[in-house]
Amino acid sequence: MTMITKRIALGTAAAIGFVLASAPAWAQATRTWISGVGDDVNPCSRTAPCKTFQGAISKTAAGGEINCLDPGGFGAVTITKSISLICDNTQTGVLVAATNAIIINSSTAVVLISGFDFEGLGQTGSPGTNGINIINAATVQIRNSKIRGFRNGFGIFAQPQLGSLKLFIDNVTVSESGGTGNLTTGGIGFFPATGMSITATIRNSVVFNNTNTGIRIDTVGTTGNSVSLKIDDSQIDNNGNGILVKTPVNTGTARVMINNSSVSLNTGTGIALNGAGAVTRVSNTGITGNATGVSAGNGAVLSSYGNNQLDGNTNDGAFSGTIPPK
Repeated sequence: MTMITKRIALGTAAAIGFVLASAPAWAQATRTWISGVGDDVNPCSRTAPCKTFQGAISKTAAGGEINCLDPGGFGAVTITKSISLICDNTQTGVLVAATNAIIINSSTAVVLISGFDFEGLGQTGSPGTNGINIINAATVQIRNSKIRGFRNGFGIFAQPQLGSLKLFIDNVTVSESGGTGNLTTGGIGFFPATGMSITATIRNSVVFNNTNTGIRIDTVGTTGNSVSLKIDDSQIDNNGNGILVKTPVNTGTARVMINNSSVSLNTGTGIALNGAGAVTRVSNTGITGNATGVSAGNGAVLSSYGNNQLDGNTNDGAFSGTIPPK
């Protein structure tokens, strides 16, 4: 081999090495796929899907989407970027013991979760902690899903630590969550850290058969935080307490609007407010079959628009006042 030939060969090899080093094997796709018969060594493409959400999320670009091809148990996942997990057209299972099913932890993340069946194994000796644990996020949408059996925490737990959270829950059933060993657990929990805020809507959903409380807002031990919650066309039935709002003086505030819903058959109080920071308005809602229908203490204000059905409770209780129609 001549010197010129050697130089050409070396140059060609170097060029090939550069191309290989910069090849898009590391590149993230904007849409990836998972399958019950997939493999996480795959690129998560339509024809070579991954097996789990955790395997696919590292191969999906921020702001991208993961879809499910067929039924499967796809495992727990931690989300630290904007992403959509959309699996409405198949059976998408996430089953966990003694841990969280989904953790969201990025104050800038915009996350959509749709079409899931979360199982926390609440009837076993090692139940799950939280179904969806939102530590930090900008916006989270949860829709068309069932969450059950998270006896060590909440079905959905919103506890923003570093910024404001917007949360939208639509067509979701949360059941069999919360445990007797921790009274601050239940179906859905709103616990913003000091100075943080949550703006949330629960629509067309069922919060059923949860221990302690169906929906809990709690600012105990914090300051300067707030929760604004709108509940529409939903059922908060057969829990311990239906809706519990705790905002002691000098902590935070909670503003709740309940419309066209049912808060019934709860073994404790249907709607219970405690603290001067709690203001709740109720319209066209049935409150019946509870041990106590409604209660408001320590400066809380619970108002009716005059079109609710408050009867048939062991003790109906009373609204703080009526808002006249305008």
